[in-house]
Parts: sequence; structure tokens; C-alpha cells
Amino acid sequence: MRWFWCAVAALFLVGIVFAFRAGNAPAPAPVAAPAPVAAPARVTAPAREPEPAPVAAPIETKPAPAITPAATPAPLDFLGDIGKKPDDSAKPARTLLTDKRAPSEVARRIDERTLELDGRFRVIGNGSPDDPYRISWELLTSASLYIDASQGVTQPPPWVRLLDGSTVEISGYYSTAVRVQRAKSLLLTLNRWDGCCVGLPPTPFDAIEITMRSPLEMGGLHVVRFGTFRGKLAVAPIETGGFLLGLYKLDDATFETK
Repeated sequence: MRWFWCAVAALFLVGIVFAFRAGNAPAPAPVAAPAPVAAPARVTAPAREPEPAPVAAPIETKPAPAITPAATPAPLDFLGDIGKKPDDSAKPARTLLTDKRAPSEVARRIDERTLELDGRFRVIGNGSPDDPYRISWELLTSASLYIDASQGVTQPPPWVRLLDGSTVEISGYYSTAVRVQRAKSLLLTLNRWDGCCVGLPPTPFDAIEITMRSPLEMGGLHVVRFGTFRGKLAVAPIETGGFLLGLYKLDDATFETK
């Protein structure tokens, strides 16, 4: 135990000696800071002339394309030239005959039952229901030289107007607009015509619209219908859009003979 305390005392003494020496040691010389290194001299590049600013290329302007409005489609025309007013500028106007005489001035009685109209048309009868005027298609079609609806002239000649309101009798081909067994409305024509393909289509001057007093039997197919009719004649031009649609009507008609 005594040796233990002797070692502790020895260590304590050694520590004192080292501490004393450390307090009397000279202070270390200060270390000089390194001299600052001079920055290398800056080499200045020779000044360059400023480059000219780029000239903008001229902008080429093009005119805007014209906008064409869409064409309106033409309406469908299912009837062709039917109902269209004729183009008067496309062809010269037809030269018409004129007659300013009164109806009474064109009639000359040959005997008590015979009249001569315009010095050329012979008419037999007195124009009464019991003794009608027996007229010809030649007399009726003569009005075509005096009428042109496209020129606004629709007055028949005086010998045709003379027959207006008289009872007449005339023969021709008759037909109906549709196929029926009995008909009260007929079309009487100078020429045979089946309404489609056979014969000559009628004109307002060689056709008469007939209204029968009683219906007429129309039996049979593909039959040539020809007969004589009697009734009250009406001379009344029917015009629309520059077209003459009709001229003659026979009212309260009766079928006389085949």
C-alpha cells in the first residue's frame, strides 16, 4: 500500500515539472501570411466595328383570293317548258291578221237556213236548239291567224264571235282525261289523239271542251271514238302566262250520233 502512494506522489511531481516548463517556454514566432499573388494583367481585345443590323427582307404580300359565293343549285324542273312564258326576244313576233268589222257585218244569208260567214264559210241552220248551226273545223281553226296570247292578242275574228251563245252541232274525235266507264267531261278534237302517243296533240283552235247534259258511256279499250255533238257554244279565250289554254266550250251537250 505504501508503494502505491509513493507512485502517486511521483506522478504528481512529474506533472508539476512539465507544467512549469510549459509556462516558461518562449512564444512561437508568428507565421507570415503569404504575399498576395498579383492578378495577371487583363488583355483588352481590340474594339470591333459594330456589325450592321440585318435588313429585314420585304414581306411579299399577295392579294387575298376572292371569295366566290357558292352557286345556288337550279331548282329541278319537272315540267320542262310547260308553263313558261315564251322568250319574245329569241324570235320575232308573229304577224297577225286583224279584222275590225262587227260580227253582223261578216254574215250574209243565202237562204232561210244557210249563212255565209266572211264570204267563205257556209253554215247551215238557225242556231236554235231545234235547228243548230252545223259548223266546220275550218271555221273554228281560222281564229289561229288572229290570236297570239304571247303578244296579248286574244280576240277572235268577228265570224267566230258571231257563234258565241248559239246552239251548234259538230263532229269529231272525243276522249277523256282518264280512263273511266262513264264521263260527263269530254274533249272533242279535229284529229284523232289518244292523249299520249297516237295522233296529233290538239291546239286551242281545233279542240272543244264538252260538258255533257248526262254522262256518256265510255266502255271498250283501244276504241276510236268519233261522233257528233250538239250544245251551246261559248267562245271564251282562256290565257295565262302568255299561253292560250282554251278557246271553245260546248255546254249542256248531247251525243247525237256515231
